[in-house]
Amino acid sequence: MSAEGLSQAKKIVIVGGGAVGLEVARQLTERGERVRIVDDREVVVEKARAQGFLAERISFQNDEELKRIGIGGEVDVLFALLDDDASNVFLVISARAMAPELPIVSISGVHDTIERLHAAGATKVIDPYRISGYKIYERMHRPLIAETLEHTVFGKVNLDIAEIHVREGCFLHGKYLDELSLEERYNLIVLGVVDRELGDHLIFATDPRRHRMDDGDVLVLIGPEDAFRKFHAQLNAAEQ
Repeated sequence: MSAEGLSQAKKIVIVGGGAVGLEVARQLTERGERVRIVDDREVVVEKARAQGFLAERISFQNDEELKRIGIGGEVDVLFALLDDDASNVFLVISARAMAPELPIVSISGVHDTIERLHAAGATKVIDPYRISGYKIYERMHRPLIAETLEHTVFGKVNLDIAEIHVREGCFLHGKYLDELSLEERYNLIVLGVVDRELGDHLIFATDPRRHRMDDGDVLVLIGPEDAFRKFHAQLNAAEQ
């Protein structure tokens, strides 16, 4: 990576070195971000180090230790990925008090906890069960695509995810998702859309016939890197 690339890399702290934390760290590291994993369990820290990550043991209930690792200072993004929901809520409250503008991402599959995390100051809360629900739907209705996605997730194919912003005049504008045939034409799977008429939240695309792409909408896609190169080439050509 060039010196310019290093200077632009975000400084990211992941609190929680469990399976989710390690996977997030792996993906971010592959994208060139500077990642540090912290946990209060020595065995978890040692496991993260064994996999090549910068990791250390801290007490996340100690504000001074949170400051020492850069919360409220040099850290650009915080991931609260502890195994216990109550611990994540406590961490988000502490970090938000120290860093009012810091992006904080957490995870929970419990509706009440998701609300608590948002109330505590989390910028984004990921619900893994909604994602699993989408995967189940795909397996029921499009098993071949689901199998391809599953293989990609487990590293057999290079998976990427991208946000495609719809502009008036591009070939996406005015089309319903099922009209685009993105799976057949580009080997890309539609994860969801951000419909600006309905707000800024991602809507999982379980029924593509219901989503008409308008100017300002955002299309979220999953697929191999070479598929995205082909898709972007046609998108750019259509806009010229």
